[in-house]
Amino acid sequence: MKASHTHKAFSDPQSLAVTPKVAAVLIAKLQKTPLQLDQRHQELAANFFDYEALKSKPVTSTMSVLDANFGVGLDFLIIWKLWLESRDTGHHTSLLNYVAVCEQPLCLADVKVLHQSLPQLNALSVQFQEQYPELIKGFHQLDFGKVKLTLVYAEPTQALAQICGEFDVCLDAIDPIAAADEVKKKAYIPPWQRPHSGLAHKSKVAIIGAGICGTATALSLSERGFDVTLIEKGPELASGASGNRQGMLYAKLPDSATIAGQFHQQGLQHTMAALKRHLSSKHWQACGLMQVATNDKQAIQMQAVLKREYPSSWLQWLSQTQAQQLAKQPVSAGGLYFPNSGWVSPKHWCEALYTRSGADLWLNTTVLSMQQTAKQGWKLSLSGAYDGEYEFDAVVIANANSAKNLLVQQNLALKAIRGQVSYVDTQQSPALVVCGQGYVTPSQQGILSVGASYNLHTLDTQLSDKDHIDNLGRLSDVLPNQKTLDVGDVVGGWVGFRAVTPDYLPMVGQLADEAAVIGAFAKLRQDANYKFIQDMPYLPGLYINAGHGSKGFVSAPLSAQILACQMANQSLPVAQCVAWGLDPNRFIIRDLIRRKR
Repeated sequence: MKASHTHKAFSDPQSLAVTPKVAAVLIAKLQKTPLQLDQRHQELAANFFDYEALKSKPVTSTMSVLDANFGVGLDFLIIWKLWLESRDTGHHTSLLNYVAVCEQPLCLADVKVLHQSLPQLNALSVQFQEQYPELIKGFHQLDFGKVKLTLVYAEPTQALAQICGEFDVCLDAIDPIAAADEVKKKAYIPPWQRPHSGLAHKSKVAIIGAGICGTATALSLSERGFDVTLIEKGPELASGASGNRQGMLYAKLPDSATIAGQFHQQGLQHTMAALKRHLSSKHWQACGLMQVATNDKQAIQMQAVLKREYPSSWLQWLSQTQAQQLAKQPVSAGGLYFPNSGWVSPKHWCEALYTRSGADLWLNTTVLSMQQTAKQGWKLSLSGAYDGEYEFDAVVIANANSAKNLLVQQNLALKAIRGQVSYVDTQQSPALVVCGQGYVTPSQQGILSVGASYNLHTLDTQLSDKDHIDNLGRLSDVLPNQKTLDVGDVVGGWVGFRAVTPDYLPMVGQLADEAAVIGAFAKLRQDANYKFIQDMPYLPGLYINAGHGSKGFVSAPLSAQILACQMANQSLPVAQCVAWGLDPNRFIIRDLIRRKR
């Protein structure tokens, strides 16, 4: 079955928390007796776990399930248990990918109450409860290793329109044939938004760049059975744009429903959940983050964000007094508060992702050139520690601005923006991350990270006293007690170059041949709605995860999951409109429509 398509982000309100009265009705409806549970277990086993039929399915494949009525996850837990039991037969798939829709999710406390009547599923239900997401409209990916659950909180028709993928099993009266017929009747889909094929299992993939994009992509691909090699020109992981001492975990939310806002909101949730699984608490903190309203215009915009009705556990308004109580020092104004956000040590996170991936790591190695092979793979010419020529089935470009040097013919829509972070020696540390025109993190060993400058006009890699002074100004703008600090209190810093796209969204997906796109779709210059028969001229085996700007710690890990699902032919963990919004070829199409090419 293939789901339908839409361009719209999920509408407001964002919170899907139900009233106590509705919750009581749902609890009564979803409560199961031991007999009902046994009957459902037998029904699912008989219909979807025919071990003789499983013999014909490759062990390396993925079992994909679509569930239109998730409730509190009873069917998910049973199928998860059955999938685990199938391993004992020797005829099992390597992954279980479960996508579910829930229109009226219950709070975690109610879920726990209902799960108490499922003792035979207790071990799995506890794992599910540990990752139970906020009740925010949209996509939520829960990761249990070889089992992935994408939970979509939305009205079923809207949710199914945004789900992109093919499924082996469809639960709760979803008729695959009828759904497939419906898809055929759908409106024309342009070539650049049509599904395209991925790679074979265990394909050899080179990832160029070993910062947050590269290491997150390495883990996402290795989990899906790919043979991954990370290639990094520097002497260690995170030696480029991901090399800051502390990075804030922050998503600036818009005051209306947008694709960018939906992506960054989900990215922040995804990142915080991933940190809990992958990284020691010594190297990150969910200490909270405050966005200070530095002027009246910002305060008005923030109030508009609050009207979108996010759960208070996710987003709150703090008065100046409340902000000062949390920061444990004077703050210049009130603002938005993200209770579950915080900071991370990028280097330690990259190391944790790489270690879990099991990928090969080639440090001190520069990619000189790339050439497509007769087998539609890629030959890389390398210098340095791994000097020579090597062939791979696919390549992922994850080296930020350096991508332009490798793919000169592609004219990638990336520009470098210099950012400098100042390390400041002070005993007056805020207890949470505070953002204004810049940001400041809680101190580590008495050192604050303060930044970051935003300079379009220089590629200077040396630390600048002027930028240190500017950063100290950004610090005192939000934390007035820090006004006495000067350059003498700066004990170091870091310079990096953000890779930024024209629309400030990253480039995630398979690259197409730019010249061929321009030739094939030239009629867009005269008619933006022209219906093309031909498919997109993709470059086989060439992908990109780059252009995250200053939001990489929030956007790169989720982007890695998106890319890995595309490459593995799995359903996407985000709404279809979000995937389209990140497509790396979007700028070519836009330029053709605007007659810029």
